[in-house]
Amino acid sequence: MVCPVQPATQGKRRSEVINEKGYPPLLFFSFLLVFLCFRVAFTEFFVELNYRFGDLPPDQWGMGYKERLSIAKLGLRSVLSDEGMQEFITSGLFREKEIKHMQDVKGLLSVVFKVLYLGGPLWLILFFSLKDKRKMGLTLLFGATLTEIFVIFVLVFSLLNYDLLFEAFHNLIFDPYSWRFFEEDMLLRVYPMKFWYNATLWVSVFALILNSLFQTLGFILWRSTS
Repeated sequence: MVCPVQPATQGKRRSEVINEKGYPPLLFFSFLLVFLCFRVAFTEFFVELNYRFGDLPPDQWGMGYKERLSIAKLGLRSVLSDEGMQEFITSGLFREKEIKHMQDVKGLLSVVFKVLYLGGPLWLILFFSLKDKRKMGLTLLFGATLTEIFVIFVLVFSLLNYDLLFEAFHNLIFDPYSWRFFEEDMLLRVYPMKFWYNATLWVSVFALILNSLFQTLGFILWRSTS
Protein backbone atom coordinates (compact mmCIF):
# COMPACT_ATOMS: atom_id res chain seq x y z
CA MET A 1 0.00 0.00 0.00
CA VAL A 2 1.25 3.51 -0.87
CA CYS A 3 0.53 6.00 1.87
CA PRO A 4 -0.09 9.62 0.81
CA VAL A 5 2.44 12.16 1.98
CA GLN A 6 0.97 14.36 4.66
CA PRO A 7 1.12 18.15 4.19
CA ALA A 8 3.44 18.52 7.17
CA THR A 9 5.81 15.99 5.63
CA GLN A 10 5.69 17.81 2.29
CA GLY A 11 6.50 21.09 3.99
CA LYS A 12 9.34 19.49 5.86
CA ARG A 13 10.81 18.01 2.70
CA ARG A 14 10.43 21.29 0.86
CA SER A 15 12.22 23.04 3.71
CA GLU A 16 14.99 20.48 3.56
CA VAL A 17 15.40 21.08 -0.18
CA ILE A 18 15.60 24.82 0.40
CA ASN A 19 18.06 24.40 3.22
CA GLU A 20 20.13 21.97 1.20
CA LYS A 21 20.16 23.76 -2.14
CA GLY A 22 18.97 27.30 -1.84
CA TYR A 23 20.24 28.86 1.36
CA PRO A 24 18.19 32.04 0.93
CA PRO A 25 20.20 34.08 3.48
CA LEU A 26 23.42 33.31 1.63
CA LEU A 27 22.03 34.27 -1.77
CA PHE A 28 22.65 37.82 -0.61
CA PHE A 29 25.87 37.00 -2.45
CA SER A 30 24.26 38.32 -5.67
CA PHE A 31 23.71 41.78 -4.22
CA LEU A 32 27.18 41.90 -2.75
CA LEU A 33 28.82 41.00 -6.04
CA VAL A 34 26.88 43.69 -7.91
CA PHE A 35 27.69 46.24 -5.20
CA LEU A 36 31.38 45.28 -5.39
CA CYS A 37 31.37 46.00 -9.12
CA PHE A 38 29.67 49.33 -8.39
CA ARG A 39 32.49 50.16 -6.00
CA VAL A 40 35.13 49.41 -8.61
CA ALA A 41 33.36 51.77 -11.03
CA PHE A 42 33.55 54.66 -8.58
CA THR A 43 37.34 54.99 -8.59
CA GLU A 44 39.67 57.48 -10.23
CA PHE A 45 41.24 54.63 -12.18
CA PHE A 46 37.89 53.79 -13.76
CA VAL A 47 37.20 57.45 -14.64
CA GLU A 48 40.63 57.75 -16.25
CA LEU A 49 40.05 54.50 -18.14
CA ASN A 50 36.76 55.81 -19.48
CA TYR A 51 38.31 59.09 -20.58
CA ARG A 52 41.28 57.42 -22.22
CA PHE A 53 39.60 54.51 -24.01
CA GLY A 54 35.88 55.35 -23.96
CA ASP A 55 35.81 57.47 -27.14
CA LEU A 56 33.87 60.23 -25.38
CA PRO A 57 32.52 63.04 -27.57
CA PRO A 58 34.47 66.33 -27.36
CA ASP A 59 33.07 69.12 -25.23
CA GLN A 60 30.86 71.42 -27.31
CA TRP A 61 32.27 74.48 -25.60
CA GLY A 62 35.92 73.58 -26.17
CA MET A 63 36.97 72.41 -22.70
CA GLY A 64 40.28 70.57 -22.90
CA TYR A 65 40.89 66.93 -22.01
CA LYS A 66 42.91 67.55 -18.84
CA GLU A 67 40.49 70.13 -17.42
CA ARG A 68 37.52 67.94 -18.23
CA LEU A 69 39.09 64.88 -16.61
CA SER A 70 40.04 66.94 -13.54
CA ILE A 71 36.45 68.12 -13.09
CA ALA A 72 35.17 64.56 -13.61
CA LYS A 73 37.44 63.40 -10.78
CA LEU A 74 36.13 66.27 -8.65
CA GLY A 75 32.62 64.95 -9.21
CA LEU A 76 33.77 61.49 -8.19
CA ARG A 77 35.27 62.78 -4.95
CA SER A 78 32.06 64.64 -4.18
CA VAL A 79 30.05 61.42 -3.93
CA LEU A 80 32.68 59.56 -1.91
CA SER A 81 33.39 61.91 1.01
CA ASP A 82 32.16 65.00 2.83
CA GLU A 83 35.42 66.77 2.03
CA GLY A 84 34.98 66.01 -1.65
CA MET A 85 31.42 67.31 -1.59
CA GLN A 86 32.53 70.53 0.05
CA GLU A 87 35.21 70.96 -2.61
CA PHE A 88 32.57 70.28 -5.26
CA ILE A 89 30.20 72.90 -3.84
CA THR A 90 32.83 75.62 -3.43
CA SER A 91 34.31 75.11 -6.89
CA GLY A 92 31.66 77.39 -8.41
CA LEU A 93 31.36 75.13 -11.46
CA PHE A 94 27.97 73.64 -10.72
CA ARG A 95 24.41 74.89 -10.37
CA GLU A 96 22.40 74.25 -7.22
CA LYS A 97 20.41 71.54 -8.99
CA GLU A 98 23.60 69.73 -9.98
CA ILE A 99 24.88 69.92 -6.42
CA LYS A 100 21.59 68.56 -5.08
CA HIS A 101 21.71 65.62 -7.47
CA MET A 102 25.27 64.73 -6.49
CA GLN A 103 24.24 64.88 -2.84
CA ASP A 104 21.47 62.40 -3.68
CA VAL A 105 24.00 60.15 -5.42
CA LYS A 106 26.32 60.41 -2.43
CA GLY A 107 23.50 59.32 -0.12
CA LEU A 108 22.69 56.34 -2.34
CA LEU A 109 26.32 55.23 -2.57
CA SER A 110 26.71 55.60 1.18
CA VAL A 111 23.98 52.99 1.67
CA VAL A 112 25.34 50.70 -1.05
CA PHE A 113 28.90 50.79 0.30
CA LYS A 114 27.80 50.27 3.90
CA VAL A 115 25.87 47.17 2.81
CA LEU A 116 28.97 45.98 0.96
CA TYR A 117 31.44 46.65 3.78
CA LEU A 118 29.22 45.20 6.52
CA GLY A 119 27.48 42.52 4.50
CA GLY A 120 30.65 41.14 2.92
CA PRO A 121 32.29 39.95 6.16
CA LEU A 122 28.93 38.71 7.47
CA TRP A 123 28.36 36.69 4.31
CA LEU A 124 31.85 35.16 4.59
CA ILE A 125 31.15 34.12 8.18
CA LEU A 126 27.87 32.50 7.18
CA PHE A 127 29.45 30.88 4.15
CA PHE A 128 32.34 29.25 5.98
CA SER A 129 30.07 28.28 8.85
CA LEU A 130 28.43 25.78 6.49
CA LYS A 131 31.53 23.58 6.83
CA ASP A 132 30.30 21.39 4.01
CA LYS A 133 31.81 21.62 0.53
CA ARG A 134 28.61 20.56 -1.20
CA LYS A 135 26.54 23.19 0.56
CA MET A 136 29.20 25.83 -0.05
CA GLY A 137 29.39 24.91 -3.72
CA LEU A 138 25.62 25.03 -4.18
CA THR A 139 25.48 28.39 -2.43
CA LEU A 140 28.00 29.86 -4.89
CA LEU A 141 26.31 28.23 -7.88
CA PHE A 142 22.83 29.49 -7.00
CA GLY A 143 24.04 32.96 -6.06
CA ALA A 144 26.18 33.27 -9.17
CA THR A 145 23.33 32.12 -11.40
CA LEU A 146 21.02 34.82 -10.06
CA THR A 147 23.75 37.41 -10.58
CA GLU A 148 24.37 36.18 -14.11
CA ILE A 149 20.69 36.48 -15.05
CA PHE A 150 20.52 40.04 -13.74
CA VAL A 151 23.77 41.19 -15.36
CA ILE A 152 22.92 39.66 -18.74
CA PHE A 153 19.53 41.41 -18.61
CA VAL A 154 21.25 44.76 -17.96
CA LEU A 155 23.84 44.11 -20.66
CA VAL A 156 21.31 43.15 -23.35
CA PHE A 157 18.96 46.02 -22.41
CA SER A 158 21.90 48.44 -22.61
CA LEU A 159 22.79 47.29 -26.10
CA LEU A 160 19.18 47.52 -27.28
CA ASN A 161 18.10 50.81 -25.71
CA TYR A 162 20.46 52.32 -23.18
CA ASP A 163 18.63 55.64 -23.00
CA LEU A 164 15.48 53.89 -21.80
CA LEU A 165 17.40 51.86 -19.22
CA PHE A 166 19.19 54.96 -17.96
CA GLU A 167 15.95 56.91 -17.66
CA ALA A 168 14.09 54.06 -15.96
CA PHE A 169 16.85 53.56 -13.40
CA HIS A 170 17.09 57.25 -12.53
CA ASN A 171 13.32 57.70 -12.30
CA LEU A 172 13.16 54.70 -9.98
CA ILE A 173 15.94 55.85 -7.66
CA PHE A 174 15.70 59.65 -7.83
CA ASP A 175 13.07 62.33 -8.25
CA PRO A 176 12.28 62.30 -12.00
CA TYR A 177 12.97 66.03 -12.23
CA SER A 178 16.13 66.13 -10.12
CA TRP A 179 18.55 64.44 -12.55
CA ARG A 180 17.66 66.18 -15.83
CA PHE A 181 20.04 68.93 -16.90
CA PHE A 182 20.81 71.31 -19.75
CA GLU A 183 23.53 70.43 -22.25
CA GLU A 184 25.65 73.33 -21.00
CA ASP A 185 25.51 72.14 -17.38
CA MET A 186 28.88 70.95 -16.17
CA LEU A 187 27.71 67.50 -15.12
CA LEU A 188 26.63 66.66 -18.67
CA ARG A 189 29.81 68.16 -20.08
CA VAL A 190 32.12 65.96 -18.00
CA TYR A 191 29.79 62.93 -17.81
CA PRO A 192 28.15 62.62 -21.25
CA MET A 193 25.78 59.73 -21.90
CA LYS A 194 28.60 57.81 -23.61
CA PHE A 195 30.49 57.87 -20.30
CA TRP A 196 27.67 56.04 -18.52
CA TYR A 197 27.07 53.71 -21.45
CA ASN A 198 30.73 52.65 -21.35
CA ALA A 199 30.62 52.31 -17.57
CA THR A 200 27.53 50.08 -17.68
CA LEU A 201 28.97 47.78 -20.35
CA TRP A 202 32.39 47.52 -18.73
CA VAL A 203 31.01 46.92 -15.24
CA SER A 204 28.64 44.28 -16.64
CA VAL A 205 31.49 42.45 -18.38
CA PHE A 206 33.63 42.70 -15.24
CA ALA A 207 30.74 41.32 -13.18
CA LEU A 208 30.30 38.38 -15.56
CA ILE A 209 34.01 37.56 -15.43
CA LEU A 210 34.09 37.76 -11.64
CA ASN A 211 30.85 35.83 -11.43
CA SER A 212 32.21 33.06 -13.65
CA LEU A 213 35.10 32.59 -11.22
CA PHE A 214 32.65 32.07 -8.35
CA GLN A 215 30.58 29.72 -10.49
CA THR A 216 33.67 27.68 -11.28
CA LEU A 217 34.66 27.54 -7.63
CA GLY A 218 31.12 26.55 -6.67
CA PHE A 219 31.07 23.78 -9.27
CA ILE A 220 34.45 22.45 -8.07
CA LEU A 221 33.28 22.41 -4.44
CA TRP A 222 30.02 20.73 -5.37
CA ARG A 223 31.63 18.09 -7.59
CA SER A 224 34.30 17.29 -5.03
CA THR A 225 31.62 15.67 -2.85
CA SER A 226 29.78 13.82 -5.62
